[in-house]
Amino acid sequence: MSTFYTSSIPDRTLVIDQKEYLWCSGTSYLGMSKNPVFIQRVMEGMQQVGINWGSSRSNTLRLSIYEDAEAALAQWFGVADTLTVSSGMLAGQLALKWLVFQNPQVPIFYAPNVHPALRLEGFTPAVEDYENWFAELPRRLAATASEEIVVVTDSVGSPHTAAVPFDWLHRLPPSKKITVVIDDSHGLGVLGANGKGIHELINAPASLELLITASLNKAMSVPAGLIMGSQAILNSMRQFSMFSGASPANPAYLWALTQSLPDYQSAHQKLLLRVEQFVEALGEAIHLFHWIEKYPAFTTDRPGLHEYLRDQGILTACFPYPGPNDPAITRLVITPLHTFEDLRHIAQACQQFAQNS
Repeated sequence: MSTFYTSSIPDRTLVIDQKEYLWCSGTSYLGMSKNPVFIQRVMEGMQQVGINWGSSRSNTLRLSIYEDAEAALAQWFGVADTLTVSSGMLAGQLALKWLVFQNPQVPIFYAPNVHPALRLEGFTPAVEDYENWFAELPRRLAATASEEIVVVTDSVGSPHTAAVPFDWLHRLPPSKKITVVIDDSHGLGVLGANGKGIHELINAPASLELLITASLNKAMSVPAGLIMGSQAILNSMRQFSMFSGASPANPAYLWALTQSLPDYQSAHQKLLLRVEQFVEALGEAIHLFHWIEKYPAFTTDRPGLHEYLRDQGILTACFPYPGPNDPAITRLVITPLHTFEDLRHIAQACQQFAQNS
């Protein structure tokens, strides 16, 4: 493994030590960080609403773009209400700490490999795989003495790409008051037929309280976090000191986001095409990776693949995750910025590695 430094955000290629590489990682799943129209709208946003807003959103003078953006996002995602904050990490922590503030004794059930954004003090990692943990979850919740329970999970598995099941939502004990918190940072903009995230794919029972948290800084290239939920809960969060005491998201980016929602959907359709083309080009070499259908991140812990691809002019991410003593994960990401010729080159390199290893 090696550490590389670059002076600017790469698009589909970058130059390191006078050598050009295809860039095949990161989390700009829709390629919006290099989309010229989106970049222009960010610049326009700076002219419209300023380059920052350091004041609390509970102050006497308030910037209307925040409420405008939250209303636009609620309509776009088809949810009751949304709340924006400065990061995905804050979104997850705010949601959980608000829940614990309401009931300090509430038990929290953490799904396997849940992101640090959804971990509080006292977090104990689950040791089972997704299938077994979620299969046992309804029984465990029914046996819990507390009438109020919180369940937290990611929408996409990590550190290796994996599908997280959600059929268990319909098998939870109806006698309990259950809040389910889902971190959709790696699903928002990517999952679903229209890229509107996990909410588009699950049909949660009305008896559940559902909160979806996410980073907007990944697929949507907006340095902010988002919480989706009921109007009653999000209005209460707006009064919570952790929200009212924090500086908000960058207003110019939120303005650009509200102007660009149809463009996200167009980029998503191109992403689906590129992922389909890459999987087809890989052929049997797909066995190198952990992957799920219609998803752009392909992961592996096969030794040597990162280095082999690097020698072929293809740069992936490869580092220990989630902790420094964990195995190194190679992560290859396809975006709409890649051409069909790029995908064939990457696939052929993967096939050659598979044949030689």
